[in-house]
Amino acid sequence: MRKAFMNRIMLLIAFTAGFLGSAHAQEWLLNAGASRFQMQTVKANSIFEVHQFTGLDGSITDSGDATVKIDLTSVASGVDVRDVRMRFLLFETYKFPSAEVTAKLDMASLQALRTTTRITYPLKFKLALHGFSQEIETPVTVTRLSDKSVSVATSKPIVITADSFGFGPGIAKLSEAVGGTIIATGATFTFDLLFETGDKLPELQAARDEAVKRKTEAETSTISAEACETRFSVISTAGAIYFKTGSAELDKESGPILQSVAEIANRCPAVKIEVTGHTDSIGGKENNRQLSEQRARAVLGFLSQRGVAPTRVEAAGYGDSRPIVPNDSEANRAKNRRIQFRVLTH
Repeated sequence: MRKAFMNRIMLLIAFTAGFLGSAHAQEWLLNAGASRFQMQTVKANSIFEVHQFTGLDGSITDSGDATVKIDLTSVASGVDVRDVRMRFLLFETYKFPSAEVTAKLDMASLQALRTTTRITYPLKFKLALHGFSQEIETPVTVTRLSDKSVSVATSKPIVITADSFGFGPGIAKLSEAVGGTIIATGATFTFDLLFETGDKLPELQAARDEAVKRKTEAETSTISAEACETRFSVISTAGAIYFKTGSAELDKESGPILQSVAEIANRCPAVKIEVTGHTDSIGGKENNRQLSEQRARAVLGFLSQRGVAPTRVEAAGYGDSRPIVPNDSEANRAKNRRIQFRVLTH
């Protein structure tokens, strides 16, 4: 009886040393394939849409420093054009490709998992998203699956408002893209993350490396003319290509989205592309036409420098002859000052 009791004590000591922190504990890595991170949005007051983020990475050190990175370019709803709009119009992934969650876990509070399988834990974390950072606290359910596996899941949805992370203009663009449909200015996020350690670490590291390889292949593989057209159509409404006032000189802020245009163009090498420049109605018509053409050619030059063959791209300027909204306010004139992209041949 005494021997059995001592054996139980030794097992408890071994488990305590190996679970969520000890002087010799290893870090915990996120099992991305078995984890889920979702966003839920609402449009037209009653239509719910669910978006998965398939690109996840994360770790927890033995001292409780936790990090989870979300690849925003991996947003997936099952509808290509919707995903492209989310990337370019809302998240602006050409400038902000990822979000990051960081937290300092109170390891003492988690020691209850040594004797129970599940606890509710008040998680305080910092969310860095879209160039903004905010401290958030939410209850999570931490479940011990084994001495080498633990899941962390939201106990209730986390509400993120558009204003908190500068998403107001992006939501307005999304609304315009779907015919003025009302889109809620808040979204909810839920997650269920699996962390593992011990002999799982080599397997998880190999999965990490494979995920990086797949992402690189996905971002450079050939896409169809239709997919190319979808991306150019959305980018044309992003309003993220800028010039110096009254000039055809590209502003450096235009670089990130034009780099995306070049990458997309190089992924559909069989098509020809038209780049058109447009202005507002301020100034003479001929001057506007010339300026718009010069701006289109400046974009063509940028693309050429990044490997897009000039023979595949045509540039044209239409001045103020093709407004998309009346030139009756500064906001509308800003929309009319634009660069657009179009696939010419399939």
